[in-house]
Amino acid sequence: MNNILITAKTRISIVLYINYLVHGIGLLILTQNMLHLSQTWQQPLATVSYVISGIGIGRILAYYILGTLSDKFGRKPILAFGMITYAIFFSTMPFVTNFKIAYLLTILAGVANSALDSATYPTFLELNSGKGAATVLIKSMMSLGEFILPLLVGFLEISRLWFGWSFLFATSLLIINFLMLLPLKFPKIYTKPKKMMKPVEKTFERTPLVVGTLLAVYGFTAMALMIHFTQWISLFAVKTLGMSQFQGHFVLSLYSIGSIIGVLVMFAIMQKEFIKDRHLIVVLNILAFLSLIVICFIHQHQVTNVAAFIFGATAASGVMQIGLNIFLRLFPTTKGRITAIFFSFGSIASFTIPIITGMLSQISIATAMRSNLITAAINLVICISVSTLLYQKEKQLNKKA
Repeated sequence: MNNILITAKTRISIVLYINYLVHGIGLLILTQNMLHLSQTWQQPLATVSYVISGIGIGRILAYYILGTLSDKFGRKPILAFGMITYAIFFSTMPFVTNFKIAYLLTILAGVANSALDSATYPTFLELNSGKGAATVLIKSMMSLGEFILPLLVGFLEISRLWFGWSFLFATSLLIINFLMLLPLKFPKIYTKPKKMMKPVEKTFERTPLVVGTLLAVYGFTAMALMIHFTQWISLFAVKTLGMSQFQGHFVLSLYSIGSIIGVLVMFAIMQKEFIKDRHLIVVLNILAFLSLIVICFIHQHQVTNVAAFIFGATAASGVMQIGLNIFLRLFPTTKGRITAIFFSFGSIASFTIPIITGMLSQISIATAMRSNLITAAINLVICISVSTLLYQKEKQLNKKA
């Protein structure tokens, strides 16, 4: 019986992780094909950047609704909806020649992303009795997708093959994964036992409202930091640093490799629980800020490659998921809704960052890239503030205990 339960849990986990490999591809597929899309739509790069912002609109519109539905009706239907919606986006986008229709498709991709997040993060917590370490591995699968895609796009460009094959590759993965999903039975929605509710509520009452607000805003800044970097690093490497097209794509792949390694390290640390998550958030964001300074101002190819790897290992190492885990501990019985709130703020970043950086790119690609330092600085201030407030609250609780 135990073997059957373990097998079922493993099969569900595989489906969830494959979805995020595809999602990692989805995060970059428009930015890595900006030149092709610009030519197809006969629009400047700034317009392509504005179209990419539609993903954020889709997320904003859908997150709270789908998060609530996930808590009410279960995770599997919402997950299936997200996979079908994403498949429509991938299979249709390379054939679109009108940027207005493309904008609607990017909104649809944002809705798909909302559905995956609203179902997946709560499912992992329910599969693991409320423990959040497995959610950090989601980022490793996203990073794997982010690693594969630039190499695939680079290969298609060198081989002079149609750019749309990268979209159809993602579509194929989704179809196979959807067929794997259909027979699976998901766990019941996890809630704290009634005996545990009183202490949890009491702890929450003692937690300053400002901590929850900062964590929500962190959903914005952490997402903005990664979106900003992944959108412009390849073009920055080519236009500002003088790299070849393939070398520019490879810088992004190094970021993704760093992210994968960083996630595995974070997973090991969280399993052992010998370092508190509030300390991890601060340390990782300090390193991310420093590595971004190196990338923006030290124009040496090998140094840039190393710094991109470090940036991936810190800013994209699952640190955003760590912030979410802290947030979810405050609201253990409404995980779908809290996940939706957290990522709704990230959705605002998905919408605003491409627009802002698109305007900055008209000045120069370097200006668009370097403006990410502002985001990194704000992100770090938020993390330090959250860590400090949590530490002060822990001291108060320990004294009363």
